[in-house]
Amino acid sequence: ACMLCRRAEADPAICGCKRARKGLCAHTYCLFLASGIFLQESGNGFLTEDTRRAIQVASQKQCFICGEMGTAITCWEKGCDRSFHLPCASQGECVTQFFGLYRSFCWEHCPEQDVK
Repeated sequence: ACMLCRRAEADPAICGCKRARKGLCAHTYCLFLASGIFLQESGNGFLTEDTRRAIQVASQKQCFICGEMGTAITCWEKGCDRSFHLPCASQGECVTQFFGLYRSFCWEHCPEQDVK
């Protein structure tokens, strides 16, 4: 199971493929969206220490959508402490941005697109 979203069977279109390295297992997109973890510019992926720290921090947070522990994604809005699992995001009307800073927002703080 992914050590960030805690799902053994998750849709790869949503969470990405599972990556296993040095005893750690996580979905690619769970890693990209996890708070406090950043892709290394050298192209080597994510630092093992950062991943371990993100997993430990996540184990102490509760998903505001499903109520289970182990959430690695926190709303990007300053002062908001809502956390959620990536597979729970759409159910909780959260927005995840898979570009730039790979930000995530809870339903209350999600950006809105202007309709033209």
